[in-house]
Amino acid sequence: MHAAIPDPQADSARPAPWRPSVLVLDDEWSILERIKSSLQDSYELVTVSQAEEALKVMGSRPFDVVLTDLRMPDMDGLSLVSELKSRYPETQYILMTAFSDIEDTISAIRLGVADYLRKPFTMSEVRHALGRCLEQRRLRREVASLRAGGRVTLGDIVASNPRMREVLHLAETVASTDVTVLINGETGTGKGLLARAMHNSSPRTAHPYVEINCAAIPATLIESELFGHERGSFTGAVARKLGRVEVAHQGTLLLDEVGEMSLDMQAKLLRFLQEFSFERVGGNKKLQADVRVIAATNRDLRQAVQQGVFRQDLYYRLHVIHLDIPPLRKRPEDIPLLAEYFLQRFSLKYGKQVHGFSPHAAKQLVSHPWPGNVRELEHTLERAVILGRGNLVERLDLEGETSENGAAAGAAADAPVPDQPAPSAGRDDPGLGENGPQMPLGDYLDQHEKEYLEALLRKHRGNIGATASFAGVNPKTLYLKMNRHGLTKEQFKLPKQRPLRPKA
Repeated sequence: MHAAIPDPQADSARPAPWRPSVLVLDDEWSILERIKSSLQDSYELVTVSQAEEALKVMGSRPFDVVLTDLRMPDMDGLSLVSELKSRYPETQYILMTAFSDIEDTISAIRLGVADYLRKPFTMSEVRHALGRCLEQRRLRREVASLRAGGRVTLGDIVASNPRMREVLHLAETVASTDVTVLINGETGTGKGLLARAMHNSSPRTAHPYVEINCAAIPATLIESELFGHERGSFTGAVARKLGRVEVAHQGTLLLDEVGEMSLDMQAKLLRFLQEFSFERVGGNKKLQADVRVIAATNRDLRQAVQQGVFRQDLYYRLHVIHLDIPPLRKRPEDIPLLAEYFLQRFSLKYGKQVHGFSPHAAKQLVSHPWPGNVRELEHTLERAVILGRGNLVERLDLEGETSENGAAAGAAADAPVPDQPAPSAGRDDPGLGENGPQMPLGDYLDQHEKEYLEALLRKHRGNIGATASFAGVNPKTLYLKMNRHGLTKEQFKLPKQRPLRPKA
């Protein structure tokens, strides 16, 4: 049996790895040459020295990033960026300047410039700025792709995940009816948000939307909270009080965490749902309420029925339409959409100009398990916008972070602090010494990222698909990182075996 003879043209026929395109504009020849010599192996570079030339080049082909000087003889950088951005909004823009003008900085931020480099800068700073811009561009493309692929919105809820889209479609379908709905989902998945969205999409939208958290109110008081009480009905009842049911008349009532309600109170709730009539605590007059009821819980009510802690008849009364919201970890394609939504919302709320995420923050978004679901993501991004100082979220403050850096930080925080540093601490790591860090953070992270990629590519023998899948990034991002560190997949492939000669 003859061994297969490999085709020597196979590798050469494959398309070359994608390289990001960068247009560099500066009237100083030395800066153009320095950038070109340092980056031409990793990027598809075009350098020009005049703004008019840059406009012509951009008109002939698109670029991923434009890196331009702020002060040019024929046109200043801000005017150029403004002109280019109106024509090519998808391109990312970086300004270089030797001047410290706060007004120019503010103007650049308002224009939506992605980054700002102050001369003299190092090539490491340029690489980091380009990396951040390209990662932001990639995230925007992914978000646009998800939207084109079928994004669904209902109120403030956005989803691309097929299962979540089905939930929203069903919610929208039944919103216009008065049918009772049971919403299931883990804490923080947005059960209350979905209930409010249904109310706002219903004919009752002009009337009250009222919530009652059955788990937050003591069992002795929940009846009074729900149905109200008369004056003197119990100690402390100094005046008549309207219950949530009355307040929600002609509107919607959300019974949040209904699974925590006592059996005695469940019987009273069932009676109300059968006739929509009730009596205030201490009263003897039957009252009517026209309300649409939505119940929400993070418990499995079917199992609670089997355990005897939830009434079966009430379960079936609530379970007319069932909406089950999947946890965020089971719909990762929704994370970029939600992150972008919260980023825009909080940037507007707090008067910040935050446009995107650094590569590290983007990696945190997709690698974190989000045990607190959408609520955790929302609070994390609100904190990031409030505390951030630039126009990118550099990192996310995540509790119990599972990423490599987060795990190491957590372990370090939990470890006891010795009186004196260990004599060998940092000697094996060129970035750390006995007196602390010996290089800038960006260079240190770059160095360790390269070591990680080398080890992973070696493990998978240069297979881009397998390496990207293991690292949790898409192949284009992996190529980008490899190009930045001067790595190619050919370096890690096994040497080709010479074909066996057939026996005579």
